[in-house]
Amino acid sequence: MSPDAPAGLAGGTVVQLPVKPGLVGLYLGNVIVPGRFEPHRIQGFAGRAEDVAELDAAAALRNYGLAKIPGWGSLDALYLLKFAAGHTFPFRTSYGSSDREIAAELGVARVYPPPFLGTGYFPGVDHPLPEYVLRLIEIPAGAELVVRRDEGDVRLAQYHSRKVGWIPDQKDGFGEAAFFPPPVPLPPLVRRGYTARYRGGDFDAEFAGAGRVVLHPLPGAAPPADFTETYGFRMKVVEQVELDDLTFVRTLCRWRGGTFEVLGRGRDSADLHLVDEDYLLARDLGLVEVDYRVWRQTVPAAELTDVRTEAEPVPIEGAYRG
Repeated sequence: MSPDAPAGLAGGTVVQLPVKPGLVGLYLGNVIVPGRFEPHRIQGFAGRAEDVAELDAAAALRNYGLAKIPGWGSLDALYLLKFAAGHTFPFRTSYGSSDREIAAELGVARVYPPPFLGTGYFPGVDHPLPEYVLRLIEIPAGAELVVRRDEGDVRLAQYHSRKVGWIPDQKDGFGEAAFFPPPVPLPPLVRRGYTARYRGGDFDAEFAGAGRVVLHPLPGAAPPADFTETYGFRMKVVEQVELDDLTFVRTLCRWRGGTFEVLGRGRDSADLHLVDEDYLLARDLGLVEVDYRVWRQTVPAAELTDVRTEAEPVPIEGAYRG
């Protein structure tokens, strides 16, 4: 077992990630910034919702340590992306260091700058909150974007699925939040994320709560007759235990000494997402920090080496399959 395997999490655990205030409008408006931001995906540092359920906005902000992060933005409110974990697969306990040698002694290669503690806890000031690193995933169906203020939590939008996107609770307004109303499907530039085999067929998949996934036909494929239509797209919710298998797929490559995921390809360029959790490498390569500790770069496609498809089996979670 990995030394940073996630303890204290299960598929039904409700988790949440603090969201930079400057990105909230992009989520609400289903805004895609090629090579930089997709409102259908999330990566970052997550905590259990139950650990801050009794805290007001100011206390939660302190205990997440957001005031210690340069450039985080306004601290007048706390924005959270909240969802059922669905599976422990994409999570790791945040063990690591700001020093490569110390991280190596811990048996991990996770190197982030302060205020990262590397102890498995957020860098808060009052109460230690367990912290988990979430790899880049498609947002689980049913996720919510909420804002916590002194008067309590208010939901701003709910995420339907990769074929529909975010559905804001408020329909009026202007700015980014009104840019692209649903449905706004995730464009299949490069196939990545969860894939499933179900009754002998291949489908894209996303988690939809504990033990459940939503299946989507592959681009150009006819949906099975029992798939139901919503917002003009046909999909089906099934239990994980009904699947033949579940896999996490992405396209990896090497570029200038680092390991990257290829998120998009142009005629002569490629949009790269840093897989190595090493801020020193990101700094040395001059990568763009597009979200908190998320680094990307668009580079000449001819410079890529060792381009390959990685397919990781995901253990089926749920009731016993006889």
